[in-house]
Amino acid sequence: MKITPHKHITQDEMQRIHEASMTILENTGMLIEHPVALRMLSDAGAKVNFDNRIVKFPSDLIEKSIKTIPKQINLAGRETDDDVVVDCASAFRVRCTTGPSAMIDYQNGEYRDATINDQKELAIISDALKHISFASPLTVNNVPKKTADLHATKCLLENQRMHFMNLTMGSKNLKYQIEMQLAVRGSKEDLKRRPLFHPIACMISPLFLPEDDVEIIMIAGKYGLLIKVPVLPMLGANTPVTLAGTIAQINAEVIGSFTLIQTLFPGNPVLYYFLPSIMNMRKGNSVYGAPEDMLMAATLIQMGKDFYKLPTETSSIICDGIIPGQTLYQKGISLLNSCLSGANLIAGAGSLDGGMASSLVQLVIDDEIVGMTRRLLDGFEISEDKLALDVIDRIGPRGNFLTDEHTSENIRKENIFDPSIFNWEDYKSWKEEPKDLNDKARETVVNILKSHKVTPLDKDIINELDKILKAADQEIN
Repeated sequence: MKITPHKHITQDEMQRIHEASMTILENTGMLIEHPVALRMLSDAGAKVNFDNRIVKFPSDLIEKSIKTIPKQINLAGRETDDDVVVDCASAFRVRCTTGPSAMIDYQNGEYRDATINDQKELAIISDALKHISFASPLTVNNVPKKTADLHATKCLLENQRMHFMNLTMGSKNLKYQIEMQLAVRGSKEDLKRRPLFHPIACMISPLFLPEDDVEIIMIAGKYGLLIKVPVLPMLGANTPVTLAGTIAQINAEVIGSFTLIQTLFPGNPVLYYFLPSIMNMRKGNSVYGAPEDMLMAATLIQMGKDFYKLPTETSSIICDGIIPGQTLYQKGISLLNSCLSGANLIAGAGSLDGGMASSLVQLVIDDEIVGMTRRLLDGFEISEDKLALDVIDRIGPRGNFLTDEHTSENIRKENIFDPSIFNWEDYKSWKEEPKDLNDKARETVVNILKSHKVTPLDKDIINELDKILKAADQEIN
């Protein structure tokens, strides 16, 4: 018996959202600042106003584009054993949060700028943890500012094995990032076949793709890289204040970006990726852990999975502020909501303070939360042996199952969750060694950094990465 995804909206409601999004794209359109892309969209049948760069998408072009999207994506790691294949039916996988510029120091709790050493430690911890599938780049502050993303890229390539979503500060930087991939893969053909990471091109809500972000799409598409266009609006600020209006706009921005990408590069992989927040009308900041965020996430996951039959990604292990009790609750319930809705990829592990900061201690705690959630979704087997009617009959009233052979035969097969840092003990046992959750997570961080080893890249590859990074620093900064 496996837990099946919950259905939050009906087929008719999904159809209504889709039609509302189509109306937005046909009547309002999107602002796309890239002359080559505008020409290609016009040639494909879009209504393009070259003066104000507004593109209005006819419904047949949108529908045609959605049909060309691959239904399965291989997120390739260093070796084939590190690959993760994702489709809309895949069990969920979790990655770290991308782009925090702050770090909460695991040794003293100080809130400070993130450094390249933090990036290295984050990569190692992510590589070691059982339930975290992907590392992500930080915005590191002790390297040249305009190439900080390239320094993070090199660090991730060297210190962990999995595919990652990369922070890309601009199209010029992406060219150097692709050179780094070529250095590791060895040839353009091998890179196209199994890219090590993918870039993001940022949608600015409402309905705007800047020229350089479209250029990122143009460069990535030439290599067949997965192209991710995060849609990250704030309800009441750059979307309508109503949940339904925000969902319709988010969906329009997602399928509008799909139409652009598929027009430029038919069959290029994409992900249905979004992270809605609501605006705190008292303070003006984004709120990520509100129930309205979870309602929107659940609805949009269903649109991606059930309506468009595409793998979906959202950031559900993200929270507001740093108060421990609140952050744990927000992360746990938001993750469970997205998993029960059927999300395939979930981001935000290790994040605090609305995604502005990362914490290695929190990353270890999040790994435990993910493990518990995964065990819940795994369900359990209902069979003649597992029902154990003969055992119950043999033991009888007031009997003891502890010493029965059925218990010893099945205790490990039954997959009972065994916590690594959560505490199942009573107060008296805990009092003998009274460590809180952060203490135990901190010990895990220290132990991993001491003992976990990632096989190093070949020395010639590292030298080539150094040359590429040096050239980028000289040109861009």
